[in-house]
Amino acid sequence: MEATSPITSELGERESRCVEKAASSNSTTGQRGPSHEDVVDTEAQNSQQPVAQEWKIGRQELYIILSLTVINMVVALDSSIIITALKTMTAALDADTTQGFWIGTSFLLASTVAMPPVASLSEIFGRPICLMLSLAAFTLGSLLCCLAQGVRLMLAGRAVQGVGAGGIWMVSLLLLTDLVPLRHRPKWWAVISLGWAAGLIAGPLVGGAIAQRTTWRWIFYLNFPFCAFGLVVTPRLLTIRPQRAESLRTKLARIDWVGGGLFTASLTLSLFALSSAGIQFAWSSVEIITTLVIGFTGLIVTGVWEAFFAKEPMLKHSLFYSWSSNIAYFGGFVQGLVMYGENYYVPFFFQSVQGTSPLRAGINLLPALLFVIPSGAVTGALISRYNNYCYALWVGWFFVCLSCGLELLWRDAGVATGVWVMALIAMGVGHGVVLNAQTFACQALARPGDVAAAAAMYGFVRQLGSAVGVCVGGTTWQNVAALKLAWQGLPVDIAYHAEAYMQDLQDGSEDGMRKEVTDAFVFGFLGVWQLFLGISGVVFFLSFFVKHFDMDKAIESEHRLESSGDGGGNSNGNNHTNRRQRWQRVARLVMLRRSKPQAD
Repeated sequence: MEATSPITSELGERESRCVEKAASSNSTTGQRGPSHEDVVDTEAQNSQQPVAQEWKIGRQELYIILSLTVINMVVALDSSIIITALKTMTAALDADTTQGFWIGTSFLLASTVAMPPVASLSEIFGRPICLMLSLAAFTLGSLLCCLAQGVRLMLAGRAVQGVGAGGIWMVSLLLLTDLVPLRHRPKWWAVISLGWAAGLIAGPLVGGAIAQRTTWRWIFYLNFPFCAFGLVVTPRLLTIRPQRAESLRTKLARIDWVGGGLFTASLTLSLFALSSAGIQFAWSSVEIITTLVIGFTGLIVTGVWEAFFAKEPMLKHSLFYSWSSNIAYFGGFVQGLVMYGENYYVPFFFQSVQGTSPLRAGINLLPALLFVIPSGAVTGALISRYNNYCYALWVGWFFVCLSCGLELLWRDAGVATGVWVMALIAMGVGHGVVLNAQTFACQALARPGDVAAAAAMYGFVRQLGSAVGVCVGGTTWQNVAALKLAWQGLPVDIAYHAEAYMQDLQDGSEDGMRKEVTDAFVFGFLGVWQLFLGISGVVFFLSFFVKHFDMDKAIESEHRLESSGDGGGNSNGNNHTNRRQRWQRVARLVMLRRSKPQAD
């Protein structure tokens, strides 16, 4: 509880007197005056816009945002850095193609599963402790990967890293809802999200350089300075606390144990089956069908529990109250699927079809990296300035569709440089714009009190799309490439052991069928680009049905930042803003009193 200052008490008394005078004046004229509830409701509606527009970021909030940018950049870098180094890592660890696939996928699966529980726990125990534990998990996972001499420890390390990464991403999203009003959130979230996007797209370049120039373990050594930075800075800067004071027993009782357990187990089984199908097991195998049935059934049971039985549900069904909100979340899912899918399979195209080195494949991604940052920054500023996210959705999804359409022109190893450069520029612009617009469409569409939950849900569905994108893209590529190989009378196993055949082609040991294998690989990529274009086109069409909601809303968070005394505009409790609001409220009540006709 905050102590009541003399100014607050005086204002409260004056406000009460104004209400009483207005009511008594109206009673003498026989007219109905505004009740206290009416005045409060009117104040709530009228005060939000000035508060949002007058908000200024303080020094402490700025340092927090910059720190989160650095942390998110290295986490995103780690999620994609192994794409171009995977062949080197699997050879060093004596792993087969399937195990190499799981080195990348285990990170995505673990981060996806971890996000909703971390969001729920951060509401109960606070953001700082959840961010610290997530950083610790990411650091521990990096250490395990550095020490790995075999694939099992590597897989364990990547899974632990994924849990930490999912927690970091989720808490970062939630912190912005605690610190910044929705109207100003896009331009400041642009800083964090563009650090994330830069790390994601730069990952293949850095991984290729490391794989080609030094030991692959430097992929994980790079994390430690940034992890140390986060572990030192977080407890000093992040002085944000839940406003509700509770005992440990009460906090533990608030946890949705049943929902969390059901959700984690069911989603893990579902994602494992989707990731393994067509790679480790056939789609029609008993293992895949059984796992999918159990996983999907568990998710349905989880939804029923969360909707009807959970006292404090981890997944709020109130978020999906309209077509606009449902389209926004579906768009977030597809954005994760297409963005991570392109980031994964574009370097694979350069390496497998054009025969480039890992470093060169990463360099080829620079057009996307150079355009994703400015396009996202401009989008965030424009959304904040004009209070509209709809136009950004339309423009962003148009460029995403354009990039996928241009990728359909990549039909052989001799594709013109200008063609693939234009495709990657469109990719960077599209995802940079959508990354901001999609996030805040979800938050603007949320009902009062659900903004933080909406941010958490968006982060989860986007990460879920990333995990599914690699799985579905891999399955599509293998099946389509295998179909082409069968038409040519070649072994279909080539598609399921592509990395080994890539090495043979580069060594010249398979020169006799180089053209046929390359054609099959290109055919597989065309299937992937068509998949991405189709689902992006669906979201582009649906985005025209997303309604515009006003973004001038006050902060609704139950977590308050304790100012460090720098005098910079604390968005969650600035005393100067609060005093100004109270004086404005009293002035309106006085004007209301004077505007009523007096009794004769």
